[in-house]
Amino acid sequence: MNLIPHNKPTLAIEEQTACSEVFASGMLASSKQIEKFEDEICQFLGLPLGHAVATSSGSAALLVALKVLDSQNVAMPSYVCQSLKQASLLAGADADIIDIDQYSTNICQTKLSESTADTLIYPYLYGQASQLPKFSGLIIEDIAQALGAKLDGKMLGTIGDCGVLSFYATKLITSGGQGGMLVSKNKKVIDDARNFLNFDMPTDNKAHFNLPITELQAAIGRVQLGKLHQFIGHREKIWQIYYQAGLPLLTPTKSDIHKLNSVRYRAVIMTEKAKELIRFLTTKKIKAIIPIESWELLAPTENAMALANKTVSLPIYPSLTLEQASFIAELCFSFLNSEC
Repeated sequence: MNLIPHNKPTLAIEEQTACSEVFASGMLASSKQIEKFEDEICQFLGLPLGHAVATSSGSAALLVALKVLDSQNVAMPSYVCQSLKQASLLAGADADIIDIDQYSTNICQTKLSESTADTLIYPYLYGQASQLPKFSGLIIEDIAQALGAKLDGKMLGTIGDCGVLSFYATKLITSGGQGGMLVSKNKKVIDDARNFLNFDMPTDNKAHFNLPITELQAAIGRVQLGKLHQFIGHREKIWQIYYQAGLPLLTPTKSDIHKLNSVRYRAVIMTEKAKELIRFLTTKKIKAIIPIESWELLAPTENAMALANKTVSLPIYPSLTLEQASFIAELCFSFLNSEC
């Protein structure tokens, strides 16, 4: 049996055809594909056209957001990838790193209430929808792992002051390896972002920088966006196989869970035998990982450390078959309920 990877992009002939058409056009840097991709993201999220701007990566989108919002002190959870902290530092802002709730990926509301930050970056890790916390400043929704998720029927990324998307190779959709997007219901945020990205012919003395997406990336992203509902549906089927097998999946714990529509970017289980399970699955040619290792945390806060030490992320992606998912579920259940 070949190795079942933890994650991989799902690309097909449609993406190749889209790239061939861009090659034939001779327009590689900035033309109609980018504008169409931005507009189609707006349509998907329910925003007016012109309320999105594409960037070279999700991290770039976050950096641009922080610059145009003039953020000076940025609150963020400790249990998250390094890009949030790095974008804040590059934007010239201080990073206020706050612990998460116990057995949750969400930032602790009590500790957030004590923060003097003017901006909050709020990621929906693993595709899990949640209520935005109470916060008096600006809120950037990080939907890099949650494109298509909803709260009270509203698309995540459109509730706060702006949203950032990522199209990295292993995200819900990819634009060919890298790519990102900044979206906002506030047109001024998008206009200021476009001005910031207008590095070649600025008409002011403000800082500008070159962080664009390409026509090739936008063409791939458009095809992938058209498949997103299908991708989400297949991920849900795999997640349900794991859930029905009785695996201890990490899920939202809020009382208003019926208002939340998550997407299954990750299937994360909680176990005291995390490393042992990963080693066991490796012997069966299945790749599982600790989704955020303790050394990757932005700060070694108590609840974040506890979560990092007892989580395992199982394969869940559109090209994983339901038969493979059932096999993985059976192995995990057997191991977790064994005496060893």
